[in-house]
Amino acid sequence: MQLQIYQWISFQQLQHFVTVHKNLGVLIAFLIPFADSFLGIIPLGAICAANVNAFGFWTGFLATYVGSVLGTTGMYFLLKMTGAKWLERFIQKKKKGNSGMSWLNNSGFGPVFLWFCIPFCPSFITNIFASMSKIRPRIYIFGFAMGKLVALLLISFVGQDLDDFFKEPLESILVLVAIFLLWFVGKKVEKKFTMQREKMHL
Repeated sequence: MQLQIYQWISFQQLQHFVTVHKNLGVLIAFLIPFADSFLGIIPLGAICAANVNAFGFWTGFLATYVGSVLGTTGMYFLLKMTGAKWLERFIQKKKKGNSGMSWLNNSGFGPVFLWFCIPFCPSFITNIFASMSKIRPRIYIFGFAMGKLVALLLISFVGQDLDDFFKEPLESILVLVAIFLLWFVGKKVEKKFTMQREKMHL
C-alpha cells in the first residue's frame, strides 16, 4: 500500500528518489528541504522521514533541519525585501488570510514556536504571512527554528521505528520535556530581545 503525499507523488516515490540520488551524499538530503522552502510542494515531514530512512537518524535529521531553516530564512527575507504587495492585496480579500496576519502581528516567540512544533503545519504559507506581518524577524526566525527542531526530531524518532516509539513511553516523555525546555529557553530569549528593544527606544 502506498502512502500518498499528493495525488501526483507518494511517500514511496519520494523515498525512492532520495535513495536513487544517494550517491550525491548528504547534499541531496540538504537540497530537497532547502528547495522546497521556496516551492512548498512537499510536506517537510515526508522529506525528513525519507532522509532519515535513506541516511540514518542523525545525518537525515540534521541535513533536513539545516536545509529547511536556511531555506525558510532565505524565503522569508526574499519576500520581505520584495514586499510581496501582490500577495498582500490577495490575502486582504480572504477572511482566513486576515486572521492569519492578525495572529502573527500579535505573536511572540511562544505561539510561533508551538505552531512550528506541529510536524505538518503549513510552514510555507505561514512564512508568506510572516513576511508581511509586523512580527520582529529575530523573534520569528528563532521561533520557527526551535519549533522545526522539535517537529523534525519527533518525525525522525517516529519515522525510524514507529513500533518502538509507542512501546517505549520514555521516548514520548523525553520529547515532551524537550518541547517544554525549548519553549522555556525561547521565552527567556524573547524577554531579553524585548528588554533590549525597550532600552533602544528610551
